[in-house]
Amino acid sequence: MELQPNSASWQVEVGGQIYEASFAELGEWIGLDSLHPEDKVRKGNLRWIEARKVPGLIPFFNAKARGEITPAVVSTTNAEAEEPLTCDLAETTDTAQVPVEAASQRIDHSTAAFLDPKYCAIHGEIASAFLCETCCNGFCKTCPTSYGGTVKICPLCGAMCRPVTVVLEQRRRDSAISNAVSDGFGASDFFNAIAHPFKFKVSLFLGAAMFAFFTIAQAGAGIGGMVMFASAIMCFMLANMVLFGVLSNTVENFSQGRLDTNFMPSFDDFSAWDDVVQPFFLYLGVMATSFGPFILTLIIGSYLVLSSASSQMYAFQSEVERLPGTQYYQGRETVEQSQQVKRVLSDITKKHDERIGGYNDAAMGNSNSVADESQYNTDELEQTAQDRRRKELEAAFGKTQQTKDSEFGEFTSSLLRLAAPLVVIGAIAFLWGLFFFPAAAAVAGYTRSFSATVNPLVGLDTIKRLGVDYVKILLMGFVLLIAWGSAGFVFSTIFSPFNLPSMGNPVAKGFLSFVTFYLMAVFACVLGYALFKNSEKLHLLK
Repeated sequence: MELQPNSASWQVEVGGQIYEASFAELGEWIGLDSLHPEDKVRKGNLRWIEARKVPGLIPFFNAKARGEITPAVVSTTNAEAEEPLTCDLAETTDTAQVPVEAASQRIDHSTAAFLDPKYCAIHGEIASAFLCETCCNGFCKTCPTSYGGTVKICPLCGAMCRPVTVVLEQRRRDSAISNAVSDGFGASDFFNAIAHPFKFKVSLFLGAAMFAFFTIAQAGAGIGGMVMFASAIMCFMLANMVLFGVLSNTVENFSQGRLDTNFMPSFDDFSAWDDVVQPFFLYLGVMATSFGPFILTLIIGSYLVLSSASSQMYAFQSEVERLPGTQYYQGRETVEQSQQVKRVLSDITKKHDERIGGYNDAAMGNSNSVADESQYNTDELEQTAQDRRRKELEAAFGKTQQTKDSEFGEFTSSLLRLAAPLVVIGAIAFLWGLFFFPAAAAVAGYTRSFSATVNPLVGLDTIKRLGVDYVKILLMGFVLLIAWGSAGFVFSTIFSPFNLPSMGNPVAKGFLSFVTFYLMAVFACVLGYALFKNSEKLHLLK
């Protein structure tokens, strides 16, 4: 923000009495001729200075001297407070109607001169090097009181002073933010995000090469061995460290208005925690809050399906054990045959009794019943004989194709009945991941906090504040996702001869890694632009 007198806790000494007033009220008092240039004012408990020493009050005194209506107080977007005119170094204080004495006399607080913040309040012929944050007076390099070599104190009111260069840079930044917020987030930002990585070609190439190396090295786990497996895990961590290091660095810089900075993080002060471990944990946090439900559904579904398949296989094995002629039947053949003999004898006795009963019914004149029963028994015996013959043939020569198709159909239908609800839940969870991933990545970038990243409420609040701009982020991310998928298909097709057993296609992975790194940098810039354009809604500016 530009330096300006604060609207709160101003005190005025008039006629030996001290009054509390806001800065807006000071302007009104000047118009009512209740506050004169030589009256003392101060902010809070700072030093007393003359009202004419506060550049923010100069327009009011000038208007009063010309007999004009005092200017209105400039209001900000904050409805809770009104703030006065800012101390703008680019503006020239209007002193046409005010007597100005020699610069050498400016140290005399009894003069009627109004001070220009572009020049030292004590040495009027020297350009300002510092500007007071409270009274907005300018000072040369020698006037402020120094503490610790860097802290500068205003010699008039005792408040903090800042270098003019810092103030001008802050003003340029505020102006850029104001213009950007008024323009809004849109297609121009997407094209700027596409072009931004090419502004730093060395970083783009080196970063992509690092990511490609770590990605290809992960295929070493397919060779086998604990050493290769541990190396693959380390490379996985380093690959995600590169990606989320780029994302968090870009989002943080862009959200603070630093739009021309390098997307790659600086490794001048390398720290294993800040540059390796923290980005990896941010990656885990983003994946947990976005695709965590989908991964959990996938794990549970796989367990249930495998458990069902094991049950089906156990039932099938039990059925095979009951078939004569198989290797499972041989160990229990004697017992099974004894049981079969008992069942056959029982069936014969039962059939004999039923036949005698039928003859008795015939003797009583109920011949139709006997005929129907005989036909039913005949059909049942024929069907039983066919089933027994089929099982014996399958035991000797293997199952027929008809039997295999029937069993496979039953097995598949049972799995589908189990998996259908899981498929629906998994699809919903996957769509949630696609929807929430940009918000989780944005939170990870501008907070750099694992706890905030894994808290879905923070991400949902970010989505709420972004509003329609979040829909634009999703559309831009979908375009980048299509570009990534198309590149993967092209590379896998072109370099298909380089497929290796257990390692995949390292050549296609290498080229796709370059594309992945670039698209991730573009996506980070998209998030950064969106947060920057909504910095006031998200309260991101420091």
